Amino acid sequence: MNKIFTILLLVILLKLNAQNHRFIYEYKYVPDSTKVDSVLTENMRLTIFKDHSEFLSEMKAKRDSAIVKSSQKQNGHVGTDLSPGNIKMFVWKNNNNIKNYSTEFVGMESYKVTDETEFNWTLIDETKKIQNYNCQKAILKFGRREWTAWFTTELPFQDGPHLFQKLPGLIVTIEDSRKHHSFKIIANYKTTDGTSVIKPSHLLKNYEVNRKQFNKKWNDFRKNPISANEQFLLMNPQITQFKSYDENGNEMDANKFRKSGIEKAKKNLVKNNNFLDLELYR
Repeated sequence: MNKIFTILLLVILLKLNAQNHRFIYEYKYVPDSTKVDSVLTENMRLTIFKDHSEFLSEMKAKRDSAIVKSSQKQNGHVGTDLSPGNIKMFVWKNNNNIKNYSTEFVGMESYKVTDETEFNWTLIDETKKIQNYNCQKAILKFGRREWTAWFTTELPFQDGPHLFQKLPGLIVTIEDSRKHHSFKIIANYKTTDGTSVIKPSHLLKNYEVNRKQFNKKWNDFRKNPISANEQFLLMNPQITQFKSYDENGNEMDANKFRKSGIEKAKKNLVKNNNFLDLELYR
């Protein structure tokens, strides 16, 4: 009986030690700078592990997890009906001097953008209570924006949403001066979930670049946008035949389909122009 009790106690202790901290942030953003009244909202999760933290859309995380679980089943079906959300971004921050990175997109191509930003915060002698946390004010210039953050030392993490970090405590809220992007903690709990990083498909590669290299890729695409299908074929030259069909199942003319894809890419560039990091997408 004592042996069973000891084993059970060890299991409980191991589980407690394996717990990671998760914070849910409400993210409000204006995707189109010409329509500042059009504000979108999506919940984001910051999970803090022993050696790093991860930041991504709550909807995307749940969907990716469901896809992984479905792939482990024996029925051959891989997928889910869950929405991927609007925010495709993923941020990884290290605690051991390894470069941080964010996953950014040029059309459908994903890029692992390494980041060595030094956050030169200015602490302000001003405090207030937010979400039941005693917070202090700090300001920062980042990504061609001016940011105001409120952080708390009641949570022992020098972290926050997106790439923001290195304050004396956890960021509870942060907002840019134009009120186009803002994050606010709405939940805080422990979890035994593992890492959210999912290896990309061999057909959807993840290229590693620095900020300058990504900016060049982005500007090349902005000057000469191409369709998602064309990008996919360029990424996978082994695929020599590719057919497209309309909603009635009829094969579409390749040139017509290509032109419609380019027009769609141009429209996306116009309506999604107000990036959080304007320096990266300048």
